[in-house]
Amino acid sequence: MEHNITVLICDDNIAVHESINAYLQAEGMNSVSVYNGEKALKLLKENSFDLVVLDIMMPGLFGTEVCKEIRKTSDIPILMLSAKSEEIDRIVGLEIGADDYITKPFSPREIVVRIKTILKRVQPKKENLHYLKAGNLFIDIDGYEVLINNQEIEFTAKEVELLAFLVKNKGKVVSREELLYKVWGYDYIGDTRAVDTLIKRIRQKLPKSSTDFSIKSVYGVGYKFEVNV
Repeated sequence: MEHNITVLICDDNIAVHESINAYLQAEGMNSVSVYNGEKALKLLKENSFDLVVLDIMMPGLFGTEVCKEIRKTSDIPILMLSAKSEEIDRIVGLEIGADDYITKPFSPREIVVRIKTILKRVQPKKENLHYLKAGNLFIDIDGYEVLINNQEIEFTAKEVELLAFLVKNKGKVVSREELLYKVWGYDYIGDTRAVDTLIKRIRQKLPKSSTDFSIKSVYGVGYKFEVNV
């Protein structure tokens, strides 16, 4: 892991900061601590960070609202923390754009493992220096750009990677497990619902009337990219 990695930690519990900071420093990573969502958003506008550790339950702005605000302008990796363990909370976290989710109490060592896994996952893949075209869809994988009818559509890096993998396998049903392994990485700590969440976000961004392709759901299996004839 690069020694210049800087993590923004947003949690209202001082003990959480102390434990995570100690382990990050041991791994050669830097960290900045804030204790409310408003301050986190301010720092993110003024500084460059590699990842955000974001608690859900905080005074003032909840972490979910902070995550939504971040996702309006940035695809910086977000690891969400919560004292709640219900499945619905995890799903909500992924729905609004979090990259991973962990419940309290947790081991600081596990937090660092999750951080390193996420950062490894989002590193640019140098071997993907090419373009893809399918119907009126054009993907510049190297530049992480998506165009439909020559109009650029704003996608996050992970959304581009998932869409590109489907296009590479157009006409073939790709399972959720394969998408998880190929796009997120074999060491991803999570489940296949992350795939469904990302597919939903991609579909929401596609123009409703000007696409000549589709991402079809195959019940119980996964997804298939098709160009409409």
